[in-house]
Amino acid sequence: MALSEFSLQYVPQKAVKGQALADFLAQHPSPYKFRGNDVEIGMVETRDNYWTMYFNGSSTSVSAGIGIIIQSPTHNLWYFSLKLDFNCTNNQAEYEALVIGLNVLYDLRATLVLVLGDFELVINQLNKTFRCMSCTLAPYHMVASYLAESFDGIIFKHISLVHNTDANELAQIASGE
Repeated sequence: MALSEFSLQYVPQKAVKGQALADFLAQHPSPYKFRGNDVEIGMVETRDNYWTMYFNGSSTSVSAGIGIIIQSPTHNLWYFSLKLDFNCTNNQAEYEALVIGLNVLYDLRATLVLVLGDFELVINQLNKTFRCMSCTLAPYHMVASYLAESFDGIIFKHISLVHNTDANELAQIASGE
């Protein structure tokens, strides 16, 4: 409505030829600096040579637990559900899940890793969008950052809880929720 006072003419864009798209991608490299064929189109993502980890933590007034799902580049899956034997906050439980998952990936000799979690605070702290100001979370953040450096490439990506239900259920089962 705001633009109706101007005499604008709509002209549909011509189809992009395959070579033009290839030239554009060659001139605009990925900011993630990963090797392999990494393509993301909407909700479809291919991850050649990537290990993928979903993680979640759950804390109740009685106990806490974590859920981790690891997928290899060949699509093998490992499920982990662990009860934590100490009291902690939900934030600490999330970091516990992340740190344990990164240790498992390191032991599996993963080199390229995609870490997916629904807890925005943890993901944004590791992506350096947020600073870790909490005294209780700082040690977890430091360990997770140190472990992240042991991989050739790592991406921390926030996903909605809807896409992390399996890890969430594993964490809730472990915490007795």
